[in-house]
Amino acid sequence: MPEMPSQSPPSELRADAARNRERIIQAAAAVFAERGLEASTAEIAHRAGVGEATLFRRFPTKDDLIDAIIETRMEEVAALADAAASEPDPAPALERFMQDLVKQFSRDRGFFEAAGERCMTDPRFQPLRERAMEGVGRLLKGAQDAGAVRRDLSPADISFLAGSALYAMEVAKPGLREDLWKRYLRVILDGMRPEGASRLRPGAPTL
Repeated sequence: MPEMPSQSPPSELRADAARNRERIIQAAAAVFAERGLEASTAEIAHRAGVGEATLFRRFPTKDDLIDAIIETRMEEVAALADAAASEPDPAPALERFMQDLVKQFSRDRGFFEAAGERCMTDPRFQPLRERAMEGVGRLLKGAQDAGAVRRDLSPADISFLAGSALYAMEVAKPGLREDLWKRYLRVILDGMRPEGASRLRPGAPTL
């Protein structure tokens, strides 16, 4: 009697599918950041080390893939905020969170240039936006209650301020330091202190 081919257990198949999905998302984010949203799925599949058929099984359209990247990155931001909010000393935790946030967006800044408005306006991402802002809000309030941060800042301000530091990378010429954003983030962090703070006008932005 011929030997039957062995089959992987369902748990291994699920784990393999999850790894493929993660590889595709990371490859797509890198390719989109380098080449824009017009990059081909063939290039993404090659970068991920999978066939195009595998890519299309997971993501039938390019929009599905773009949405998956946005969702993944927003979940990462929420996780960063939650972790920072749970630290015992909120002031340095807020500083590290903003540093990590700038690092994360600098990694994918080409992608977010193209898809950033979608992150902030698409209704399907509203729960993730709210979760991220709740974490940032807890972190900010802790730093404000500790007297380390001015009280007229909102969670939305933190996102915009981090983005302002990232802008240094957009205008930096070749040959300048890639971590130039750290200089401007330090100016921003110093400006967030309550000492000598002027009244802010207009009011905080809404997200």
